[in-house]
Amino acid sequence: MFGTVSIIDIPTDGELIELTHKVIANNFSFKEVTQGIDKNPIPDFTGEAESPIKYIVFISKENRTYDEVFGQVQSGKGDASLARFGANVSFSNRNKSQTLTGVTVMPNHLKLADEFTVSDNFYVDADVSADGHRWLTNTYPNEWMETHHPAAYGGGRELKEESNAPGKFGMTGASGAIYPEDYNQHGSMWDHMHRNGIEFYNFGFGVEFDAGSFADSTFKYGGVRYLVNYPVPGPIFDRTSRLFPTFNMAIPDQFRADVFIKEINEKFIDQKKDLPHMLTLQLLNDHGAGERPQAGFPFNESYMADNDLALGRVVEYLSHLPQWKNMMIVVTEDDAQGGSDHIDAHRSLLMIISPYAKRSFNSHQHYSFGSIFKSFWNVLNIPYLNQYDFGTTTLSDCFTAQPDFTPYNAVSVDPRIFDPRVALKPFDEKFDWKAMNESPMLDDPDEIKKARDDDGRTKVNH
Repeated sequence: MFGTVSIIDIPTDGELIELTHKVIANNFSFKEVTQGIDKNPIPDFTGEAESPIKYIVFISKENRTYDEVFGQVQSGKGDASLARFGANVSFSNRNKSQTLTGVTVMPNHLKLADEFTVSDNFYVDADVSADGHRWLTNTYPNEWMETHHPAAYGGGRELKEESNAPGKFGMTGASGAIYPEDYNQHGSMWDHMHRNGIEFYNFGFGVEFDAGSFADSTFKYGGVRYLVNYPVPGPIFDRTSRLFPTFNMAIPDQFRADVFIKEINEKFIDQKKDLPHMLTLQLLNDHGAGERPQAGFPFNESYMADNDLALGRVVEYLSHLPQWKNMMIVVTEDDAQGGSDHIDAHRSLLMIISPYAKRSFNSHQHYSFGSIFKSFWNVLNIPYLNQYDFGTTTLSDCFTAQPDFTPYNAVSVDPRIFDPRVALKPFDEKFDWKAMNESPMLDDPDEIKKARDDDGRTKVNH
């Protein structure tokens, strides 16, 4: 990415008023694109109409671009040559001792794109995970975070004894949680939902702190331990899984899917309780990491296949629940720094999965994180939280008023890329966990560089 510097004259008071009106007109036009759909399930404005959607499942993944996964999808504006995690691709492990040819890395993503809706014009607001995890909770990076994370990111501000630089103790890194220093005045989506009486339950969002954390891979439940006590918002403290593992690449997404399904069953389904209106879930392993063949990850692509199968399993489970008839699942990434895209470095994945989602549809409307949250609040009939969800377009173009209640059935991944039986074997309680201390740091720049360099050894046939 290349930056720009603009030098402009300071406007007079009169010019400032005129220019302000122009900015408002450009950014807050409120022109919704409903494609002539009567009774669209996504109301244009909060309080405008009652939506048939009563349950929202928000799934966050890690670091992928649109082209990497959907570049071959014919309905979208993609570059098939960049679809290294698509269909009919060939790749090798790092030392070239093992090669696979003409395989499909993420079959469930492609099947979901074919059966439901994706967007080829969605852009993350974030550059990296540090700011991405803020945006994903409907907050936004303040001045402290915007200046802090570029200096500290990727170990750039380590605690070195010889360093006397001011601020050297700033070390948020790529944390998935909001620190007290950057918490916005009205909080994030957790506070917003709590204030407005919306019940939710959380798996992994907003509870991972980098500073003072110890992410030993033996921490099967939770994924991390802390040496420092951090405050978290009261609503999320009371409504977050204590078993779900946060970022820890030694833990397969299959285990995260297992914990999600098991806990939803135990807390709600088996007790015949209704689901909360919002479920939030992180599936993290499409971040990618080093090859670990003995643990079921012989390629970097193995992490993508693990993530793909976990997403397929979660959607299959949810789509067979009674609540599916009134549900929408929104899947996106925290950022797009892990790969290449021929349109923009911020273009990423947006998947809409619902009985009310258009089938086999690729939306070309411009979307951002704000579009996701505006759609959530319009469905739940509560106010907007900030100018980013207030002034954007909803996801209404992705929906139809005529539901199709057909559930989704997951497909298996190629076991040569990823064998879930091997990956889950260490999760037997009798296993010697010390054999699995191989989890990389979140967004380690060396690991990301290795993954991006893999583009050169990945061939896509199209």
